[in-house]
Amino acid sequence: MTGLPQSEHPKEKLFDFMTTPVISIDVSATVQEAAHLMDVENASAILITENDKHIGIITERDFTRKVVGGGLALSTLVTEIMSQPLYTLDKDNHILEASEFMTDHNTRHISVTDKGKVVGIVTVKNTFAYYMNLFGLGSYDPATHID
Repeated sequence: MTGLPQSEHPKEKLFDFMTTPVISIDVSATVQEAAHLMDVENASAILITENDKHIGIITERDFTRKVVGGGLALSTLVTEIMSQPLYTLDKDNHILEASEFMTDHNTRHISVTDKGKVVGIVTVKNTFAYYMNLFGLGSYDPATHID
């Protein structure tokens, strides 16, 4: 990471911008089950778990490019389309670090960890909300945010 601000202001940490709870599905699930879960939870991404460990992510982009674009059956396992590696940053990282990381790694989602355990997810929407607040163009309330 570059020399981004390391503000002590609590509302600039990933913890304050992340979306919770983390929506996950097991590796044995199908893409149809994953799509249904994303619809029910109104989520743009879900994490894939194996033996209670987060190992990958499925995003709307994965469905568009890999399932629809690739002509895959709805019975395809989520492991066939999940993206890896699972990008993570600690909950105490600055929100600007997440923005830079997303740009550098061409991703729209980062898992947020606390002592190595996934506790939330930060999306490009979360970083956009930060910039809107920074320039006085909006207000962001993490308690009411839905991704």
